Formats: sequence, structure tokens, C-alpha cells
Amino acid sequence: MDIKNRVALRIRTIRKSRGLTQEDLAGMIDRSVDAVSNLERGASLASYDTLERLAVGLEVPLASFFEEEEPGPPQRTATMTRLVDAARLLDDDTLTKAAIIVEVLADRSR
Repeated sequence: MDIKNRVALRIRTIRKSRGLTQEDLAGMIDRSVDAVSNLERGASLASYDTLERLAVGLEVPLASFFEEEEPGPPQRTATMTRLVDAARLLDDDTLTKAAIIVEVLADRSR
């Protein structure tokens, strides 16, 4: 997956995981709904300013838009993104417990 489509998928996945509509996100970052739609479809590239606004509005590190994902189908990439985004919201103790649960599930699937 190329960088433009990876960023597009990350923006869309994070927005949806927050329960936001494109309209909600557009209002948060002071951009049009069409601009958000174009970003999420990979039809246009976000400027540095827009990426910063997205990071602040979605409460994620700016680097999260560029994280390398394992190659695979888009559904797997989206699911991995959801998992990481959810983990970022956990306190340290709960995150440790979640990691143990995921490790147990991974061992069972081998």
C-alpha cells in the first residue's frame, strides 16, 4: 500500500473509531467535508498544517498517520489500526492486562 493510501486509511479508521462523521472531523480541523472525503479516499494529500490539525483533533501522535503496517489486506490493516488506537486510550495497568490477553489469543491461534 502506498503512503497516500496508508495515510488515507489511517485517517478514516481513526475517525470512525472515535465515532465521528466526516462532517464532525471537518469542523474540528476547519476544513470542508469534501476536503476530508478527498483525504480519506486518497484523492488528495494533506498539508503539514492539516496533518497537525488532524493529529490534535483526533488526539493521536502525528507520526501515527505514517506508521508502517504489516503488508496485508486493507481489512487487516484497518483492524490493526483500531487495536493500536484503542490501546492508546488505556491507562498503564489496563494496557498491561490487554497485552496479556492479546498474547494468550495469539498463542491459541498458532
